[in-house]
Amino acid sequence: MERPKQLGAGALARALTRRIGGELAAHENSARAPELSPADGEIDTALLDRAVAQALSRSTRIQEERAAAPACLAELLAQSPLDRETAVIVEPRYQTYTLASYTLERSWKAVFHDPGLARELARLARAIVLQADPRSCGGSAALADLEAYALAMEGNAQRVAGELRESSVSFVQARQVQEKGGADPDLAGRIDVLEASLRRDLRQFEAAHSLLDRSAATFRALGDRKQATYAIINRANVFVVQRDLQRAVSTLKKALPLVQDPWLDLCVRHNLISALAECGQAREASDLYDQSRSLYLQFSDPLTSCRRLWAEGLIAREIGEDLDSARELLSEATERLAEQGYGFDAALAGLDLVAVYAKQGKTDAVLGVASDLIRLFQMHNVQPEALAALRIVQDAAERRTLDLTVLAQAAELVRANQVIRSASAD
Repeated sequence: MERPKQLGAGALARALTRRIGGELAAHENSARAPELSPADGEIDTALLDRAVAQALSRSTRIQEERAAAPACLAELLAQSPLDRETAVIVEPRYQTYTLASYTLERSWKAVFHDPGLARELARLARAIVLQADPRSCGGSAALADLEAYALAMEGNAQRVAGELRESSVSFVQARQVQEKGGADPDLAGRIDVLEASLRRDLRQFEAAHSLLDRSAATFRALGDRKQATYAIINRANVFVVQRDLQRAVSTLKKALPLVQDPWLDLCVRHNLISALAECGQAREASDLYDQSRSLYLQFSDPLTSCRRLWAEGLIAREIGEDLDSARELLSEATERLAEQGYGFDAALAGLDLVAVYAKQGKTDAVLGVASDLIRLFQMHNVQPEALAALRIVQDAAERRTLDLTVLAQAAELVRANQVIRSASAD
């Protein structure tokens, strides 16, 4: 389970510190010049006082902008796209680094229930960045970093929606803009983590691991334990897609003691539960799920709710003591995922559902379930590779050759065709 990480005011604070530090360093260098007279020392003191006053003024302004950001964003979202675009161009209160940062926070949260809204918010954040005054936020490099991050956020929303080709284009643009920045290592590390998720979904595993190595080094240098833990989770997800489940389990178990945030705790636990269930340790997965049940219920977004049902159904299927319950849970998870627009997850959950019937030896029932799933996916415009995978299952059931190997091949078809579809032309 992944959830984007919130962007606070840390980037702006660091940029402000660098700006003021540069001013003070310049004054200090001037003070060491041999031709200075005693009167110059008085000028330096006055300049220092002004620099401190300016810092305090900026800090107050940032706090005020932060407090106003929710209302400003609500005002923008209430307008039509055209009016919103005009407002950002002509209204100074919509042209701040702080508002762009807050908009990206909202984009992170939206991706779990509405990838389209998350993409729209990321684009809005970029539009705000393009209108912001570099003098108000640490310079043009700081703005370039935030613009690159907004493009990466847009790419992440596209990835979640299954639009991998479009996501790749967004990340190329993000890297191009990032070349103009370099002021904020924190944002650079976050972009690396986001792109690693894309590389994972594209099955470019070496690139994904390389990006995660770099982001982990960045977060260690910054002393950011929370972001470093996110990088560990992402690496475990790469191992899952590689089907190296034992390494995924080992990696997630190492991450669990590091977690302090409730949402991050749930991410680690959910991914560990799924990996344990799939690698033959369903009893351990069940125990961890029972320990995590109350934590799941703290988060009610649609994707988390669907994945909770999916994990519970997977455990029930692998333990094998209540396959009827497994069938009901996986069926509900599949339907909800398709309805919410998470076609890739819906396809894989649907194949897990079919596996329940295969375990029960109900080959005839598989035909009906596959047909129902095909209709469901067609209704919600789920990707064509999911339909192709289900038809493979359907054909195998008709020939009485359906087994878990066929289901594994069908799941691999879904994953592999995500890559092929992303690389195809419009």
